[in-house]
Amino acid sequence: MTYNRSEISDSIGFSEIIDCKFKTNLLKINFITELTADTAAENAVAAGILATSNSNFKTFTELNAKLAALYGSAIYAEAKKRGDVQILSLCASWLDNRYALENEDITAEMLELFSDCIFSPNAKNDAFDTDSFNIRKKDVLDKIDSEINNKRSYAISQASKIAYSGEPAEFSCYGEKETAMRVTEKSSFEAYKKLLANARIEILFVTAQHNADVAEKLSGSFSSLVRNEINKCALTSQSAIKDEIAEVTQQLDVNQSKMVMVFKSLSDDYTALKLLSTVYGETPFSKLFANVREKLSLCYYCASNYVKSKNTMFVDCGVEKDNIDKARTEIINQLDEIKNGNFSDEDIENTLMSIQNSLSAIGDVPSSYTGWYFGRFCEGDCRTPDEVFSDYKAVTRERIMNAAASMKLDTVYVMAQKEVQD
Repeated sequence: MTYNRSEISDSIGFSEIIDCKFKTNLLKINFITELTADTAAENAVAAGILATSNSNFKTFTELNAKLAALYGSAIYAEAKKRGDVQILSLCASWLDNRYALENEDITAEMLELFSDCIFSPNAKNDAFDTDSFNIRKKDVLDKIDSEINNKRSYAISQASKIAYSGEPAEFSCYGEKETAMRVTEKSSFEAYKKLLANARIEILFVTAQHNADVAEKLSGSFSSLVRNEINKCALTSQSAIKDEIAEVTQQLDVNQSKMVMVFKSLSDDYTALKLLSTVYGETPFSKLFANVREKLSLCYYCASNYVKSKNTMFVDCGVEKDNIDKARTEIINQLDEIKNGNFSDEDIENTLMSIQNSLSAIGDVPSSYTGWYFGRFCEGDCRTPDEVFSDYKAVTRERIMNAAASMKLDTVYVMAQKEVQD
């Protein structure tokens, strides 16, 4: 595997990742912009429209038929958030030219098709086509509405809003429903133009062999853009720790209560913080799983997750209402146990094996490479998985203890079962 990143122009990067084992190519274009309540929904709608039509293929049906003819190629959009930024991604995947039955240049056709989606969308008079717009807007509204259906992710989302109140990270990558309802053909097209003009753009291309035509085509297209003031939004940002713990309980019609506890740290030993979270609650042999769930049977599930972009650790659990206080006490107790050094060398060894197993999967599929190297770009380094694992192995027991001691409880959100009325 080889990796190389270059600059197409100011704030536009191009990374080529070559791995000869792949039979398909993956091109991913990330637009990195501010995450705000006012723009999140219209950005998400705009990205969705670009992935489903263009000026030559004006409907999803027409575009999909063309993609099917190109050996089942695909074009799709994603909307995510990373800390305080919104990331709108346009992706294209296709069969490598080596496997074309009649020596077709699939790559050239896909580059042309994909470029049309980005630079020649289905629009006129500074507004997206109404039919394409209505479909994508409904899709975004459905995603917003569906959040409540997954109670675990909804609880984490609500806890995020409280923990990051006053920070961009409090908002969903799709925005709020009220704002999304106000998005129009013109406002989403204006959002599209602003993304091209103002967003940081990071392009990643995974392929089996070097293809200079891809970089040349993309460089020609993107370097011709009129770029204005680029959004220099921070890809990582420290979230302030509240003076008093924010505690919110929301009663909903659920069979199982949920509790999310948010811890924040001011430590900059990020490798130790991630290792702490893995020892604490990210594996089936972690402290939370082994003690809170298995030994004491206080939760149906109990897990932690470290969010480096905000230097925050989330602990979420499914719990009976009567056990909420007991679970909270024991979750804090298990963190104190690590802080006090009450964990074994075997705990560390098992954790390292789990991390190594996760890192070894990078490269199994093209998307794992784009995820890894985009993450490295966001964090300001280009280390390989092996190099990162070496850093984990160098973490001492004392660093893990210090990482645990640095964690301060900031927010507790409880989704409680509604009281039964007599």
